[in-house]
Amino acid sequence: MGFAAGAVLIAATLLAAPLAAAERDGSDQAPEQSKTKSQPKSDKPDGKAPDKSDSTTDERRESPAESDPDDPCDPEKQLVNVEFRRRLCQAGVTLAITETSEILGNLTGGLRQGARYEGVTDLNLKIDFRPSLYVRGEIFARAYQIHGRGLSADNIGNLNLTSSIEAARTTRLSELWYEQHFDNWRVRIGQQTIGTEFLNPESARLFVNATFGWPTLPSVNLPSGGPAYPLGTPAVRLRVDPQEGLTTFLALFNGDPTGAGVGGPQLADASGTAFRTSDGAFVIGEIRYNPQSSDKNGTYSFGGWWDSERFRDQRFDKNGVSLASPLSNGTPRQHNGDVSFYGVVDQPLLFDETEHPRLAVFARAGIAPGDRNLIDIYVDGGLIYKGPFGRADDQAGIAVGYARVGNAARAFDGDVVRLTGQFHPIRSGETVLELTYRFQLTGWWQLQPDFQYIFNPGGGIVNPNAPSRRVGDAAVVGLRTAITF
Repeated sequence: MGFAAGAVLIAATLLAAPLAAAERDGSDQAPEQSKTKSQPKSDKPDGKAPDKSDSTTDERRESPAESDPDDPCDPEKQLVNVEFRRRLCQAGVTLAITETSEILGNLTGGLRQGARYEGVTDLNLKIDFRPSLYVRGEIFARAYQIHGRGLSADNIGNLNLTSSIEAARTTRLSELWYEQHFDNWRVRIGQQTIGTEFLNPESARLFVNATFGWPTLPSVNLPSGGPAYPLGTPAVRLRVDPQEGLTTFLALFNGDPTGAGVGGPQLADASGTAFRTSDGAFVIGEIRYNPQSSDKNGTYSFGGWWDSERFRDQRFDKNGVSLASPLSNGTPRQHNGDVSFYGVVDQPLLFDETEHPRLAVFARAGIAPGDRNLIDIYVDGGLIYKGPFGRADDQAGIAVGYARVGNAARAFDGDVVRLTGQFHPIRSGETVLELTYRFQLTGWWQLQPDFQYIFNPGGGIVNPNAPSRRVGDAAVVGLRTAITF
């Protein structure tokens, strides 16, 4: 309640300045400052598509909002549109509420067949101090109300979660941070998530499967799945734009968002208010190159991360005996730290009459040590077409993602077979194929039918409902809807 009251007070103060100036000028228009973009699009925490020119001069950054297709003050993109809300937005105060709901079901395979409903209410508030106070800083807060049940957890048991909104049911704070802009760099401090700034090509954001957002490799290998939806954790993030087309990111996060460790439950911090700072360090950096900061050119990224926590060996105990052996003490060998490197390509291929990308392709690849990680190699790629069937705002896409089970985990499976004689599949990897189409019915309403096929769920694990068989390949169909209020 204290944060909400303070936000309202700040909003009222920010609103008063441009309104007073407008009255003095005797004009029906908001002051020139209130027309500017609230912040560069590629840095927007709401995950909207980035503007590849956001790292250029202030003159280009401060172009009028009416020329910006992602203008947050556009009344056509809000179901609830009132004059007071528009004036707040022009003053730098943006309140957004989005309800994303979906029904997904597996027609075949998995642990069992069936359908599940899940949804998330995303409430976020941004206060940009530039329009009214002429301070190049902003405050951002985001909370989620997560409801329903996830299809992957309940029915399939796969690694590449079928939905990017699948999470433990709760109401939680995800982000609360302040960012200060300087000449060609900016620093952000507070509770944060990875957001769209690392390992996240714009083209991949169309898809429903979670792996095309925060990939399976870090989400499975890192403690609590890493600082990604729905989990935030205290962090400091630095962004530097040393020259046109080149952007570097570096962030230091608390090493474990919930303190529950690898595979630990999200509900270890159900409210998101633990603000943990004693779980080691998670450091991630990325260099991004987009020639001439142009939508006409591709974006190429290279990055890596390191986590200082201790990680369990996938095969051996602390005495070097296989964990599958009756002679094992059952305590896995511990490794100090974990590391991964990755590369990303996001390449437009065709353009429409307004010179915006119409056909684009993306690809990502990442590696991690196989002794302490379940997943040691991850690759994905996809093709996205904008404006099919003459519908300019619709998008269609196809994507494939593959997560390979590491050598140590596969060797453990072989040890189980050799030492126990039990039926135990030797895991290999899991692949997901997704085809999707997103209808932009209005500026504030999206409808998205989706099809996925999960090959070798879990990498090839035993079906607990039929112990002599693997979990079968799963065909998944579903429908997602998103409404921005």
